[in-house]
Amino acid sequence: MKQSRRGGRVEILSGVAALAIAVGLAGAAPAHAQDASGTTPTIKNYTQAHADNSSWILTGKGYDNNRYVADTTITPDNVKSLKPAWTFKIDDNGPIEATPMVWNGTIFITSAHDHVYAVDVKTGKLKWEFQDNPHVIAFAANRGVALLDGKVYIGTLDGHLVALDAETGKTVFDVLAVADPTNSFYTAVPMPYHNPTTGKDELLLGVSNGDWGGVGNISAFDPETGKRLWQFDTVPGVGQKGHNTWSGDSWKQGGAAVWTQMALDPKTGILYANGGNPQPDFNGPARLGSNLYSDSLIALDISGAKPKLAWYHQFIAHDTHDWDPVMPPLLFTGKVHGQSMNLVADGDKAGNFWLLNSQTGQLVNHLQISMQYNQNSEPSLKGNYACPNTNGGVEFNGGSYDPQTNLLYLPSSNECGFWRATKQVVYIAGQFYLGGAFPTFVGPNTGQMNAIDIDTGVFAWRDHDKLPMAGGALSTGSGLVFTGLLNNDFVAYDAKSGDKLWTYNTGSPIIAPPILFNQDGTDYVAVASGPAGNQQVPEIPTTNAGTMLTLFAVSH
Repeated sequence: MKQSRRGGRVEILSGVAALAIAVGLAGAAPAHAQDASGTTPTIKNYTQAHADNSSWILTGKGYDNNRYVADTTITPDNVKSLKPAWTFKIDDNGPIEATPMVWNGTIFITSAHDHVYAVDVKTGKLKWEFQDNPHVIAFAANRGVALLDGKVYIGTLDGHLVALDAETGKTVFDVLAVADPTNSFYTAVPMPYHNPTTGKDELLLGVSNGDWGGVGNISAFDPETGKRLWQFDTVPGVGQKGHNTWSGDSWKQGGAAVWTQMALDPKTGILYANGGNPQPDFNGPARLGSNLYSDSLIALDISGAKPKLAWYHQFIAHDTHDWDPVMPPLLFTGKVHGQSMNLVADGDKAGNFWLLNSQTGQLVNHLQISMQYNQNSEPSLKGNYACPNTNGGVEFNGGSYDPQTNLLYLPSSNECGFWRATKQVVYIAGQFYLGGAFPTFVGPNTGQMNAIDIDTGVFAWRDHDKLPMAGGALSTGSGLVFTGLLNNDFVAYDAKSGDKLWTYNTGSPIIAPPILFNQDGTDYVAVASGPAGNQQVPEIPTTNAGTMLTLFAVSH
């Protein structure tokens, strides 16, 4: 059945679900399986999500954002037998960046324009569809839904937080959650969290507004009503620490959006979030100073009734190239020079990999993983060259750490551009606030999958590709690394050697992260594909097979 947010219509939907291909499959029982009898998880399920192979309920699998599955029957020996079980065609054709969420036999997937699809895992047939028709400021993207206590939550492109009934797709509540929908909206996934101090469940969500003159924030919402419980602004206002890092009134349109998924340590109550680029993007004289907390990893203590800044680490002060960190921060315990350490990994669009002590924010390692050129310059009125381009470096799907190899797997891109600033900068509501033009592409655009040795801080192996890479990474305890490519291929690497073991052409570019889960004794891998969207470069054909979700399993 199809539901519409604004029209309230209910009608029979026909011809949307793709053909389900019957495949005889068998496998081992899932490890650490939780009770998945309800239509959605409860808050207790989220604390063990990282170890639960029967579902996938957070963007990065667990609160740590580490897309690592310890136990799976898909191995380097049988991965060549991986075949599609079914392909679900998404009727809202557009670039798809969403993580599929899986619970109790249902996959929930979102489209570029905030449609939500509930799909049966066994058959690939549609259970229900929620349609939205939001006002889009500049580009369409949604990265997935949250599932909690019988409801499905989505943040929308026009700044709403919407709750749906998980069984029917009908709207439970719909609230405008941004202060100004002309410059702020949502692309990230709400994160369910139980606050031990207040005893309340919360939905944590960062706002997207990094190029339109808004101010970033992280908010907690009541999952029953959508009411805002607290808010932390990522650009400090008058009287707040860091306010003097903005000249004049430039902070009022400062940006520092929180584009992608945050990480959380539930034991300490520390939330890790990336503050995006400052604004205007390409005009530094309009906002002199280091511009906190833009281009920063922010560690926020949310264990109390109100959030408190624990620490921050700014990667690029006074960024003038839109080189913010958009990789979901990744928490893990790894070995550095033989010593175990609590770490948080991050990456930015300037082509840097950052490794920090997760408790203190102290820098542990910095590694260049993409082509860099002229990075100390600022865009001039005449124009100049720099690398990477605004969609180069490390993009929004992030990496995966394998505790067995002590390697972190992370795709990155090599792109260069020609920047030009404008002399005048004027804020106009609902329009880009750039202080220049988006750069044009210069030269070839390529990418690589990087395997970074955490112990030594250097590459263990790299696999280069003819196109940029933004598909994220999924690693397994069986020794595999999965990622999607812009040439339409979904691939599996040997985790130790970097050898490419398996490839499947989905028909469309992949800019969404893969997942792996077990149902009824069978391990499945799933990934979405569609038009390249913001990752479109001249080398990518504009024709493709459309938008789809493909489910894979090993055939016997």
